[in-house]
Amino acid sequence: MYVKEKTNKNNELSIELRASGKNPYTKEYKLYVTTIKVPSILTKKKEIEQFKKKCEIEWQQEVDKRSKGIHYIQDEKVVFYDYAKMWVEDIIRYKKDAYNHYVRCKNNLEIFKEKFGLLTLQELTLPVVQRFCDWLCDRTYKKEIITVKKSIKEVIKEKGLSFKEVYQGSNIADATLCSALKIGNQVGRTTADSLCKFLNIRLETYFDVNSQNVYYSKSANKSLKTMLHTILDKAVKEGRIETNYASKEYVGKLQGEPKIKVILENAEEIKEFVSYIQKEDDIRKRVAFLIPLDIGCRGAELTGLSWDNINFETNMIKIEKNTMYVPGFGVITKKTKNKSSNREVRMTDSLSELLKEYKVWWDNQKELFRETWGSTNKLFVQMNGSDMSNQTIAKWLSEFEEKDNLKRVTLHGLRHTNITMLITNGMNVKTVAARVGHKDVRTTLNIYSHYTKESDNKASQKVNELLYG
Repeated sequence: MYVKEKTNKNNELSIELRASGKNPYTKEYKLYVTTIKVPSILTKKKEIEQFKKKCEIEWQQEVDKRSKGIHYIQDEKVVFYDYAKMWVEDIIRYKKDAYNHYVRCKNNLEIFKEKFGLLTLQELTLPVVQRFCDWLCDRTYKKEIITVKKSIKEVIKEKGLSFKEVYQGSNIADATLCSALKIGNQVGRTTADSLCKFLNIRLETYFDVNSQNVYYSKSANKSLKTMLHTILDKAVKEGRIETNYASKEYVGKLQGEPKIKVILENAEEIKEFVSYIQKEDDIRKRVAFLIPLDIGCRGAELTGLSWDNINFETNMIKIEKNTMYVPGFGVITKKTKNKSSNREVRMTDSLSELLKEYKVWWDNQKELFRETWGSTNKLFVQMNGSDMSNQTIAKWLSEFEEKDNLKRVTLHGLRHTNITMLITNGMNVKTVAARVGHKDVRTTLNIYSHYTKESDNKASQKVNELLYG
């Protein structure tokens, strides 16, 4: 028996076990290998050693049985969906804070249930897996498109309303109302519903509501295929099946629409966006929108910030926690994504001054809501004193952009804007990767490569300058 301890990139411990046995059919010697993750609840050396010894004994017993050709009847009839459910539950059992991964995989189970039904592990043959991959490439969803087909100008005139009364009464931006007055323009569902409700008109009379089939993103398809591959890989290691037909040796790369984050693409767009942020009355929103643009943090890192993470003397922000909403678990706070995500980043003087102003406001609010706020020290807090999730700030941002008819950029898009802005303006890629918490600079470059319009313009100008003076 050969035993080796292994640690992955998340510093999680696992045990690789190799035992010599025989092929029950050819009687030739064969090496049986398995890897078992050490539960995160085992932290003491003695506990880990006991777990390791238990695994050694059980694996040797299993290898002896396989060498003699002894198989469990239930192994041969294990339904893939049941096996996949156990695999999903192991995610949260062995890593207590893997909430997002657990929820994503649990949602994917419903797709496996629909596509594979009661098929056993052995029945997931190459044709079955290939058909599933083909289906992934072909699947689509309906996207709603609302277009102005009849102007509401006459309605506004008939009701004797002013332009200002309409956009204030319907709670939309004046620029958004201007767009909604022109036939052929596309508007959001919220805008159309708000106008129709305020003016007491039928949506179908003034707007065309259509839908079109859109392919799922390549990343969404890859997530399902990767999960299938990982589950079948475990089944191979456990000796339940001979071959993993979801591996790259058997099925090719998946197709799908590339999922590209929308960012602010040039200096003019960024300046315009920031100018609107600075006009925002709610200081919480000003701070929440400017921090990702300033230091390139993730949304969950933003809501994970506490005042003890802010050093006004050095203008440094320490990122060490994530706070997020996870379906089924609520708002949770945990460690950052990985070791490289733990970092200290220097903020600009402008952000520092805004945070000082915000601290004064925050202290006043805590004094006002003393009983409900308790001992919290988070920058972003709900009025009942509980942690605020990144989804709340994402909703703020969406409403802010719709109100002022701005480019629809997500919180993560603001992070990507920071990355692209720095690289476009000559910042060393390693420095940028360290600031934003990327372990591999290739991740940083992959993000940047999607948005090269500005740098391409600069490159063209440079070539023109060098060639033609």
